[in-house]
Amino acid sequence: MEIFKTKIKIKLTAIVSLVLFIITIIVLVLFLNTEDNDKIGTILGSVCAGLIVALIQFFISWQDYKQTEKLRELELIEVLYDRDDRTFYENYIKKSKRKISMMGVTGGRFFKDFADDSQNATSNAKVLIEALNRGVIVRILLPELDFVDENKKNDVKTVIEQAGKIKEKFPNHFEIKHFKHVPAHSIFCIDDKCIVGPVFPELESKYTPALYLHNSSPIADRYLKYFENEWGKAID
Repeated sequence: MEIFKTKIKIKLTAIVSLVLFIITIIVLVLFLNTEDNDKIGTILGSVCAGLIVALIQFFISWQDYKQTEKLRELELIEVLYDRDDRTFYENYIKKSKRKISMMGVTGGRFFKDFADDSQNATSNAKVLIEALNRGVIVRILLPELDFVDENKKNDVKTVIEQAGKIKEKFPNHFEIKHFKHVPAHSIFCIDDKCIVGPVFPELESKYTPALYLHNSSPIADRYLKYFENEWGKAID
């Protein structure tokens, strides 16, 4: 008697498409068998044509819906064709409340644009410092100097010096670590959203594309786990 306990799940879309298909076949059969009655044949022909059009439109809409659902499952906020919009990142940092995690190549542009604590610096160049003042935890992950291109080594040295001063001022909220390999991914995470993308050799990161995602996205999850794994292995 197991057959009475068996449950089968059928999607409503499959039921609707099946019903439309059956009705279309029935009307088509009736139409083909009404050769002696022109009026009924005309009506059934119109109905049959309408059903065929409806069936085609239904399948097109169904495919569009499936594609939309796939994008929704990725929890994609926006595709960034480059990372050169300073205002976007400034506003992004200003909204931070709990944690900022950044993994990159040198961090030079990031510290220059948002972590300038000098007296002459403008307020929009201090948004990372302001975040630290609010109690936001900041973690920076960069490659060791040996894994940085020769023309970028000075940028890294400047960042290390600048990061040291920030760490002295915010010892409980700021930390920087270094990994021992060539950088392959760029990760910038603030609270529950992140910007992730590839690192291309000999191409400035600001010219590379990225995905702006919710942290709950399956794509973001992979990147965030990668960050945590690298952070655990990195050295101060």
